[in-house]
Amino acid sequence: MAPDRSADDAPRDDEGRSDASVTDEQWAAIVADLRDTAASGTTTGDDDAAPGPAVTYPVAPWVSDRRVVRPARDEGPGADPGGADPRGWDATSQIERAEQEVDRAEHFVPPPAPPVFGGDPLLTVAWLAVAGMPLFWLVVVIAWKDAPATVMQASGIVFLAGLAVLFWRMPHRRGGPDGEGDDDDDGAVV
Repeated sequence: MAPDRSADDAPRDDEGRSDASVTDEQWAAIVADLRDTAASGTTTGDDDAAPGPAVTYPVAPWVSDRRVVRPARDEGPGADPGGADPRGWDATSQIERAEQEVDRAEHFVPPPAPPVFGGDPLLTVAWLAVAGMPLFWLVVVIAWKDAPATVMQASGIVFLAGLAVLFWRMPHRRGGPDGEGDDDDDGAVV
């Protein structure tokens, strides 16, 4: 621990003044300078500390609410704009032409999706058994702790039967739903 020093023991500068008095004089000069600056309304170059209205900047063109439409420059046949002005071309006519070409082109219309529960009833029941029995077991473990063993055994048999039906209904060979198809086919051809 440092010993206590009195004001007489304070370090002194070259003129014999203590550091505390030098610091007080510097602080008083700073405060006086700030008062003069605030009274005159001028700043010392620090814009963050300056009171008064904020500086405004013009709004960027892409932020503006107005939309400026310039006509396309037609400099005659064979004129090459050369990329001097990227906004100097009329995009609306090109966009309209592209949209018309797309409208005229043939579109791929996907076939309607098969109904989720309206297809094969055996397959639907099998999926319900395989997905529903684990949820049933979770509810039994949480809410019905003294469930009879026959209920658990029956639900296990239903689960295994549903799993067996799903494996039995899997395709046995490559090809379409009727079993016909090219075994060397690796998928879609672009």
